[in-house]
Amino acid sequence: MGSYDLVNQAITHLFIGFGLALVNVIVSYFVPAIPHVITVLEWKRLRRALIAAYLIALVLELATSPFFSSLLHPVSVELAWSPYQAIFNVLGVIIMDLILMAWRGIRKGAAAGQRQIATVKERAADSMSEVGSRLAMTPESRAEHAAKEQANAEAAAQAASERQQRMNDRLNDY
Repeated sequence: MGSYDLVNQAITHLFIGFGLALVNVIVSYFVPAIPHVITVLEWKRLRRALIAAYLIALVLELATSPFFSSLLHPVSVELAWSPYQAIFNVLGVIIMDLILMAWRGIRKGAAAGQRQIATVKERAADSMSEVGSRLAMTPESRAEHAAKEQANAEAAAQAASERQQRMNDRLNDY
């Protein structure tokens, strides 16, 4: 077994595809005007994207194969390995896509968690102010507070009965 065993070729071209996708992600991060184009899983039609990505990788492999031939390995051997190398290039891009999808999901989850924590903090602050105001009351102010709450409850009950009476009167008019 020489340098052309399948495992070595697979790993090498997996990293080549991953590296190309990573370079595209880094460049599009620092220069937002450049689109993130080296991707497979983000296209709407996955089957067409896979076929297109494979064909692009195959053309690149076939075009560069003569450059990697040597005295020990002729161009025909390089050309024979090109379809397999293209498959692993595409798999490298897919791995990068999966990492990006996971990263975006983690960021969305963190943002949602931060919003929930802010909401809980606001509710806790409101309830703590209510508890603090109740604890700060003297027995006399507690009695006044209870009387106010009872008066508010009676007023709410009176308003509800008046609304009910108006509804009954309207129904009787029809």
